[in-house]
Amino acid sequence: MRPIILSGIRSYLVAFVVFGLVNLPVMAATEKPLGMVVTASHAQLDRADAATGADVYSGDAVATESDGSIRLQVGASQVYLLASSSATLAPQGDKMRANVARGTVGFSSANQLEIETPLGTVASANGQRVLGQVTILNAKSIRVSAFEGALLVRSADGQEKTIEQGQTYQGDLLPATTTGGSGNGSGTINVGGKGINWWHVGLAVGVGVVLAIGSWRLWHYEEESCSDLSCRRAS
Repeated sequence: MRPIILSGIRSYLVAFVVFGLVNLPVMAATEKPLGMVVTASHAQLDRADAATGADVYSGDAVATESDGSIRLQVGASQVYLLASSSATLAPQGDKMRANVARGTVGFSSANQLEIETPLGTVASANGQRVLGQVTILNAKSIRVSAFEGALLVRSADGQEKTIEQGQTYQGDLLPATTTGGSGNGSGTINVGGKGINWWHVGLAVGVGVVLAIGSWRLWHYEEESCSDLSCRRAS
């Protein structure tokens, strides 16, 4: 009797494993890509060389080398990583969030995209289309530029800072608890008992702004000349 029982158990386990293996491709096939790679140079997608037209899925790590760059179409938004940058994309409610680990990330969005940084999230300030750029300087400092439209930086505790169109601000996390203004001028906002000191960079970014503007012009040109096929795939 015992050998028969053990044989039945083994048969059940084999059938269960086989059923699971058969259904794995089906489950994977139901996951829809978040977007696609539009252009890539010396860049990696999910630890493999990124290729134009490749699909981007939730949780995929996107990274560029010291001389690399990559541009992604994510729904109606676009994300652009400059050299020595990395980020991860994932859905966040009804929006998409790009968690930036290092480097510089530019983005074009009409309130569908949020950029996660060590100091908080960056997104459109009024729900309108924006062209922005975020640079992670280090674990306690970021630089935010608004090329078109206004950007809103929201800290973990709900404090906010608005970056108006044409402005570039740098935020530095401070250990002090002193709280100053958090409007459009320089000031400090609290984040978990600490503070963020915002100061207007202005022309201090110099070459970086020039390069960024060049990137945005190229971005607009490629976006306008997008073929019907690639636009449909990215939507």
